[in-house]
Amino acid sequence: MTNPEPMCLPGLHEAVAEKVAARLAPGARVLDIAAGAGAFTRRLLDMGMAPLANDADPSRWGVGEVALTNIDLNTNFAGSFAGAEIDAIAAIEIIEHLDNPRGFLRECRSLVPSGGIMFVSTPNVTSAASRGMFLGAGRTVFFARSGPCAGDHITLLPWWILREHAEAAGWEVVETAFAGRYENLGLKARVSRMLAGVLGRYDHPGEKQFGCTVMTLRNS
Repeated sequence: MTNPEPMCLPGLHEAVAEKVAARLAPGARVLDIAAGAGAFTRRLLDMGMAPLANDADPSRWGVGEVALTNIDLNTNFAGSFAGAEIDAIAAIEIIEHLDNPRGFLRECRSLVPSGGIMFVSTPNVTSAASRGMFLGAGRTVFFARSGPCAGDHITLLPWWILREHAEAAGWEVVETAFAGRYENLGLKARVSRMLAGVLGRYDHPGEKQFGCTVMTLRNS
């Protein structure tokens, strides 16, 4: 069986995997809570972790060694994972799809023990590319009116709002980082990104150039 293809920007899975490896020992039970076709679940297996997986669309699942659950993350879903003994959660590019991001973070916190970790990513709407797009079109990257993401992403979460949601849900924010490479930007987008990069203020390394926010949380 071929490995499933990542459904995210290049480099994002690698960056999250580095953070997983830095904080978890092999054998840790990591819930890939919106696993897609299973690319990150496969990566967790290769790292020696013990992944669990959940996704809304089981038809595309490609990791036969791991059973896939189909639990709706727009509900009070924590009880559906009762007894799973989860050490950490990977929530890669899902929170921006959900009706209630703060509620999602609260439910996730109840799934891990004290000291448990969550890795959450979302489109970086404060990157230079996103700021440049907003100046020209009044929209941010990955929240366009048309195209592959139209209708899928419903909540913009700049890093400071994600941090506030996480803290309000009871998490300690351990790290805010950025990853994921933009590809195939047109000339107009490259020019507007350059201008936004020169004129804008950026509070974190990588915020200007990378396409996704990656936040590491701890259940305090």
